[in-house]
Amino acid sequence: MVLRMMDRLGIRTFRNAGVVWCLFLLSLPVLLGTVDRMTGMPAQVAADDWVNLRYQAHPVITALHLLPGFVMLILGPLQISEPLRRRSPGLHRWSGRVFVGAGAVSGLGVLWMVFAFPALGGALTQAVTCLLVTGMIASMTISVRAARRRRFRDHRAYMMRAYAVALSVSTARIFIEAADFAFDVPFEDSFVLASGLGVVVNLLVTEVALWRGANHAGPSAQPRQVTPNL
Repeated sequence: MVLRMMDRLGIRTFRNAGVVWCLFLLSLPVLLGTVDRMTGMPAQVAADDWVNLRYQAHPVITALHLLPGFVMLILGPLQISEPLRRRSPGLHRWSGRVFVGAGAVSGLGVLWMVFAFPALGGALTQAVTCLLVTGMIASMTISVRAARRRRFRDHRAYMMRAYAVALSVSTARIFIEAADFAFDVPFEDSFVLASGLGVVVNLLVTEVALWRGANHAGPSAQPRQVTPNL
């Protein structure tokens, strides 16, 4: 009854909108960085800037990872938007298809990247990247299959997990900047640990959100009939 009253008053929609905007803001530095890197690709890079030299030396791999990743980070918050799902189910489904396709291409692009580039962290980064990309693509696959079987709660949960992994690059940026500001640790030294923390934090937040949602729904509640992504 309380949840129905909140729906009528629009409180839950407002809360959902706040989450959507927070996710956009969290993604913003990476989105702006992608635009800057892609538009500045032909520019001259300093000889000692080996991080950007790697991107300039591999423009195809860079574009294959960054451009679909940009699309995925844009569409991710929209996929959890309740007003969009309720009022524009067709748009929700099509954006879900693009989200999954972009995620798969970007994931394969970053796999190619960590083996073609001199990876920060070496073999450890390569192994962890393989694990994360496999997990993200597996989560999207399970989500798609769950939607087709009308198991919408599982569909939403696994899509959220896949998005959490993708968004970890933005969360990692917070730890990278914090390490630089507080301890004067350069990007190259904090990247591996910050990336790991980004994944752990995002997945923990996602699991807590899913757990809270399941508890609020109650053990006997029927799964909400939401429109699937695909």
